[in-house]
Amino acid sequence: MQDLYVHTKEWIDKNTKIEDIQDVYKEFYTNESVTYTLPKGDPPQWVDWVYPPQFGESHKFYKSYVSKIQDGSIWMCDKGEGMVYALTPDYKCLHDMVFHLYWRYFNKTAFDQIPPASPYYGTLGVLAWAGHSNYWHWLHDTLGRYHLLQLSGFKIDKYVLPPLTLPFQRETVEMLGIPEDKILQLTPGKHVKAENLILPSIPFNAGTSVKWTVDFLRNTLLKEGRHTSSNGYDRIYISREDASWRKVANEPKLMKLLTKKGFKKIVLSSLTVQQQIDIFSSANVIISPNGAGLANIMFCQPGTKIIQLFTSTSDEFVKIGQYLGLDYYLLKCRNANPGSRTHEVIKNLMVDVKKLSKILEDEGIE
Repeated sequence: MQDLYVHTKEWIDKNTKIEDIQDVYKEFYTNESVTYTLPKGDPPQWVDWVYPPQFGESHKFYKSYVSKIQDGSIWMCDKGEGMVYALTPDYKCLHDMVFHLYWRYFNKTAFDQIPPASPYYGTLGVLAWAGHSNYWHWLHDTLGRYHLLQLSGFKIDKYVLPPLTLPFQRETVEMLGIPEDKILQLTPGKHVKAENLILPSIPFNAGTSVKWTVDFLRNTLLKEGRHTSSNGYDRIYISREDASWRKVANEPKLMKLLTKKGFKKIVLSSLTVQQQIDIFSSANVIISPNGAGLANIMFCQPGTKIIQLFTSTSDEFVKIGQYLGLDYYLLKCRNANPGSRTHEVIKNLMVDVKKLSKILEDEGIE
């Protein structure tokens, strides 16, 4: 297809004099690397979209960068969730700014349906991306881009965000200090062309979960003095009882064990972001099924024990555990509905309570 640039830098190089490149393209975190170690417990079974980390080998992350596109535009398709496309002045798509699962749709269908753009007379800094209703992707891949905009030094008139319809979205935007009058909400179907479009790269595309994003969010959102166990949340279990999928089917039986061990059951959707930060930063032991709520482990203290329950899992939370020196343990569970044709990651799970009891005993959790 001729209507794309695989990397924004391709367009920059083609349309900018060599001596002016530094004014429109800036790179950051160019030498980030890590050697991942295998968590304790059961071997991970990765979901099919994960490129598994190679434990014991040095992994180098892709560079992060910010690009300035004169007369560029940003469009949110009215299909799917957060299908955001960044376009050059002649409507060629910047492939590296798109969530990879949304590219095929653009290539086959969406390109022919781009509506005319509304003009914006000023500079727009783009934060909006895919998965913005998912707490993990919102923190890491939407708000994480704000850090790159800060580093770039480009003057921003307004920040392009998705529709702020969820309480955690508005709360975290306020926590970052972005004022209401500097926000442009990109609603489905909206296409905006700016005098200058500032495009930070996508943290997810640099390696699913990258350390600099975790460090930025931790340093920005975690308040000093919050990490005490005096609030009674030393041992917590994160329940997905309010979710429509990936629930712990035998949770009542599981809670009989955990209650005896002094665990409190937490339903995260009932809490503010600040409350979640306070709870995770004070906990010493956290047990949770795989889910976006585990994003909060980025606020844990080093050495916090994490026991992740899973049938299959992505790798972002294991990586956070590595970055922060958490005591990470994986506990493989069986499918509660094995005959279902739904995707593996959607299925409910059954916890082997006896096995978990032994793990807690071995880990000194009486």
